[in-house]
Amino acid sequence: MGAASGSNADRIVNIDFFAFGELLWDCLPSGKQAGGAPFNVAAHLAQIGASAALISSVGRDEPGDEILGVARQKRVNVDFVTRARVGLPTGTVRVSIDQEGNATYELVQPVAWDEITVATDALEAVSNARALIYGSLAARSPYNLLQLDRLLRVKGPVKFFDVNLRPPFSDPALVMELATRADVLKLNDDELGQLARHMRTDAAVHHRLGGEEVIARACEALADATNVRRICVTRGDKGAAFWHNGELTTAPAPRVEVKDTIGAGDAFMAALIVGTNGTETRKVLEDAARIGAFVASHHGATPLLPSEITKPIHDR
Repeated sequence: MGAASGSNADRIVNIDFFAFGELLWDCLPSGKQAGGAPFNVAAHLAQIGASAALISSVGRDEPGDEILGVARQKRVNVDFVTRARVGLPTGTVRVSIDQEGNATYELVQPVAWDEITVATDALEAVSNARALIYGSLAARSPYNLLQLDRLLRVKGPVKFFDVNLRPPFSDPALVMELATRADVLKLNDDELGQLARHMRTDAAVHHRLGGEEVIARACEALADATNVRRICVTRGDKGAAFWHNGELTTAPAPRVEVKDTIGAGDAFMAALIVGTNGTETRKVLEDAARIGAFVASHHGATPLLPSEITKPIHDR
């Protein structure tokens, strides 16, 4: 499966996966890198061998030109990335890395991806896709919420919601509302704990959730509140869990030396998305944990993935 090209008709028929949301420059101590969770997911999908397109916006500036070039090099279709109005620059985020490789982010606002325009042909293309991926960070702007609503009304694709609670853009009530529009939720254990506290369930804790029983209870409460029956929880070096209609499946994470965690969850998400074609759940989690661990063991969000990791996922 290659990235789509050619006429509008080709674009509409041949793209398997669409990601809506931020496209930006991660400004790291070592330099800048193209990033944004939706872009990272699309880039990892392309490395797996899927056709993936991004719905986003960049500025009418040199950083916008440059980041579109990087996206094309990574085989991400950018036909549906628009240029923002004059005055909105291409997005940037200042990233700090601690001694354990964990990243913290300082997001600039407003920027181009705060006003993502969804064209009519994008709606048609999404209706023919296998899946639509959206996250909570792009929902920080009312403009994007209106555009996202148009996309989520499209029938056809499986809708994956990637929860991304990054202060100060971490509104649990809005996340819960967006979750009701999804078929599959993906979040980490800390985010599940935050939502559990918001719902005031007995699974609420002060920081990270504990064992599998607590995770299962929190997932069940989240499912009852949102009517989503498939919830994936990443747990860092503890692996991952997938809750489906009351049954919890878990898988461990490979042990690696963490360089930085940027993009690891997005790589996991890409493998999870591809795995929804009927592959056995534990195998999906194992593959996703493996690709996420590989990214965490390298600097940057979208390192080149070895074929021994991508080929088993592509060949499902």
